[in-house]
Amino acid sequence: MAMRVHGPATLLGTWPESVDRGLHDRAEQNMGNLRKLSSTEPTSLMGTAYVRAKEVQSRERGLHIPGDDQRVIVISALSGTITDPPATLNKIFGTLTNVTDVRPVPPGPLGGVAGCGIGQATTGTRVDICAWSDRHTLGTVTFVGFPQTDDPHGVFGQIRAEVEQPAK
Repeated sequence: MAMRVHGPATLLGTWPESVDRGLHDRAEQNMGNLRKLSSTEPTSLMGTAYVRAKEVQSRERGLHIPGDDQRVIVISALSGTITDPPATLNKIFGTLTNVTDVRPVPPGPLGGVAGCGIGQATTGTRVDICAWSDRHTLGTVTFVGFPQTDDPHGVFGQIRAEVEQPAK
């Protein structure tokens, strides 16, 4: 079944889309890297970021997430034709040289293959990166600042299900 990817208005029920241009630029850069792995021209593309609380602008801090919860989820995905999903997943993680401990994870109800690994942002913040690939879509979900106790790998399948939908 042909699929499409899209960025929902909110993720996981309550996470609003970020207005931070830097986060969107990162998501779009990731999306550009994914484009090289599609066997055909993509039929849909998405690259965006979500934050725990709506960002606010202040003179002292600039654009920032209020409160102590600074977690961010960056998603990049595309739909098209993926001829070899396992090889494509390996290529995704092959380009992420700072990501280690990559392990297979359940791809969720949409099937295909998936994996997650651990990295570190230039700020020293923990980063968990999950990726999937199937015959119709591929993508990455980057969890920035999530403690292991939040189980980011556990919500990966739910996020993927919110991003993908059957093409009409």
